[in-house]
Amino acid sequence: MFGYLVIRVEGLSLERVINLTVSKGIYLWDIKRYSYTALTACITIKGFKKLKKIVRTARCRVRILDKRGLPFILARFKHRKMLVVGMTVFFIIVYGLSSVIWTVDIEGAVKVPEEKILQILEKHGIKPGAYKRNLDISAIANWVVIDMPELWWVSIELRGTKALVRVVETNAPPPMIDRSIPCDIVAARDGIIHEMVVLEGEPLVRVGDTVRKGQLLVSGIIEDQETHDVRYVHAMAQINARTWYEGTGIWEFDKPVTKRTGRKAVQKYLDLGKWVIEYQKEDIPFKKYEVVEKRVPFFDQRGLIPITMIVREYYEVEEPQKGTELQAIKEKAHDIAYENARRTIPEHVKIIDKRVKYDMIEGKEVKATVYIEAIEDIAQQQRIIFN
Repeated sequence: MFGYLVIRVEGLSLERVINLTVSKGIYLWDIKRYSYTALTACITIKGFKKLKKIVRTARCRVRILDKRGLPFILARFKHRKMLVVGMTVFFIIVYGLSSVIWTVDIEGAVKVPEEKILQILEKHGIKPGAYKRNLDISAIANWVVIDMPELWWVSIELRGTKALVRVVETNAPPPMIDRSIPCDIVAARDGIIHEMVVLEGEPLVRVGDTVRKGQLLVSGIIEDQETHDVRYVHAMAQINARTWYEGTGIWEFDKPVTKRTGRKAVQKYLDLGKWVIEYQKEDIPFKKYEVVEKRVPFFDQRGLIPITMIVREYYEVEEPQKGTELQAIKEKAHDIAYENARRTIPEHVKIIDKRVKYDMIEGKEVKATVYIEAIEDIAQQQRIIFN
C-alpha cells in the first residue's frame, strides 16, 4: 500500500552493503544473489534513500528494477484526471448498486398471494431500490408475521442485491374449545371415513361411512342406557377421511404453446435520463425466448435518486415437436388445473391419488379438470348449545 522498490546491487563488496544496511536499520527482503557481484532485493522508498549513501561508501552500484505499490499507481494517473474521475464515478456507482436491493423473491407462498406479501414487505422497507444498510431484517420479518396472520413464519435473507423471503403459511385450524366446555365433533368437510380414534364422546359414524360437511360425528352428550342419566363431555377424536379437491384449467388452440427450458440470460442497464449505460450484458444465445423487463428505481431517505436500473431477463423457450401440439396444449391446461387445485389443499393433507379429465370445448380450447384424492383429519369441535 505504501509502495516499495525492487533494486539490483552490483559490486565486489555485496556482503559489506548488506551488513551496513542491517546496522543502519534498513529492511531488505526477497534477497536473491545471482552471482558473486550481483543481487536483487526489495526495499522501502525511505530505506532506498539511505541505501544510496551506503552503496557509494562500499563502491558498489544500485539501480531500480521496478516500482510497486499504490503511490506509484496513483502517479501514473497524475496527468490523466478525466480517467481518474471516470473510474471514481464507476466505483461509486458499483458500490451504490451493490448496496441496494434490486429484486425481492418469495418462496413458500401457496394460498397467500405474493402481491399481498410484497405490499406488506414494502410497507416495512423491503422493496426494490431500498438500501440494505438501513434494514433490520429480523425485526421486519417479525412485523410481517404480525401484520399477516395467514403466515406462521417468515425469514428474510439478503443475497447480494436480492432479498429472498421464505414464508410458511398458517394452516389455521378452527379455534380449540376449552377442555372444561362440553362439545361435539362435526365434519369439517365432505368425505368417506377412513379411520377413527375416539378418545371422549359417543361415536355416531363408522369407518366406511360417507359424511357431509357439518354432520355430527361424535356426540358430547352421553346417556346411560340403564338409568337414562345424561352427562355432557368434551368430545375428542381423530377422524381421518378420504377427501377430494379439484381444479380446472383452459388453454386455447390459437394461443402459442411454448415451454421454458430453464436457460436464462440477463442484461442490465443504468438509465441516467439522457444516457443509458450498459452495466451487465450477456449475449443471447437462444433462437426463441421470452423477455421479462423490470425497471428498478433507486430510493434514499430524501426521495428518488434519478437513476433507474433496467433488468432484462431472456428465458429460452422451445415449441413442441410437430405432431405433439395437442399433447403440449393438454399439458398447459393440466398445469393450470393442478396449480388451481393445489392452492386449495392445506399443507398437512396427504395426497394419495390424482386423476385428470380433458374436454374439447367447441374445437377452440382444451379444458383440463384435475381431481385429487387425499387423507385428512376432518374432526372439528363444536360447542353444545343448551336450550
